Amino acid sequence: MEIKIPKEVRAHKETIFFGLTLRQFVCAAVAVGLAAGVYLLAGALIGRETASWLCILCAAPFALASFFSYNGMTLERFA
Repeated sequence: MEIKIPKEVRAHKETIFFGLTLRQFVCAAVAVGLAAGVYLLAGALIGRETASWLCILCAAPFALASFFSYNGMTLERFA
């Protein structure tokens, strides 16, 4: 006897907060915290507009790491 399991059931990932997995939530929290810290520290020194671009550049790797998946591999395994 063979029981067929739908693809949706096999691809299920447990969500923790706001529909995100724990990995996605932690990386997103780190990215937001890093961006806020960079903006607050660098805003007075280099100006608000330049600091906002610096925030994007600093937070982008963490945002990429949290949501990147290629053939079921995370960014660390892919690299």
